[in-house]
Amino acid sequence: MKNTLERLDRIRERDKEVSIAANILSSLLILFLAVIVGAVVLAIQYFAGNSTVWWQDIFKDVGIDQVFKHFPFWFLLGLAVAVNSSRPIKAAINEFIFFLGVIIGFNILPKVLSDVQKPDNMGTWYLVMVVSAVLAMVFWYAKSNSWPSIAFDAVIIGVLGAVMFDCGFLYFHFNDLIMDLYNAIILVLIVVVLASGVVQFVVSLLAGVLIALALGPVL
Repeated sequence: MKNTLERLDRIRERDKEVSIAANILSSLLILFLAVIVGAVVLAIQYFAGNSTVWWQDIFKDVGIDQVFKHFPFWFLLGLAVAVNSSRPIKAAINEFIFFLGVIIGFNILPKVLSDVQKPDNMGTWYLVMVVSAVLAMVFWYAKSNSWPSIAFDAVIIGVLGAVMFDCGFLYFHFNDLIMDLYNAIILVLIVVVLASGVVQFVVSLLAGVLIALALGPVL
């Protein structure tokens, strides 16, 4: 077990100096912010579908409510929570707390605005809360300058790029300009979240683009 931890620490070293109080405080902050995120996302989706005044029409016109219905947006938030934790087990705890907070936000807003309905797929959100906590321990190792992390980053960028865009080695199609723009912003933010050095940033980005172009025709 000790040898395994030492090998993993060579990929990314755990922060052993963070106090218990700091860990508790950070988790409470994540919970608070996640509740707000859940409530705000649900409110935007509601206003986009039930606009009655001009400022509510904005959400529908720009189509931002559609972003929240897709996997990449939530992957970005979950990844940010995981990689910025102090250690793998803390990443799992924070990830569970984050999606728990989002679910709480989904449940609180309908009590404040009676016309708002909870998402129909709440069962899926409970599954995401559990599964993402386990995966967070793996994704925690993605933010590092070590070569295993760089390779992992490239795979993350490549797979997401292939899923989010219609691309291949000889083509790149624009299907929905608004969603393509949102997806591009999300992918850039994912690269920024994973960034931990110039070499890591450049190599993982270039390798990720190549992987995306290779996987595009398949995915």
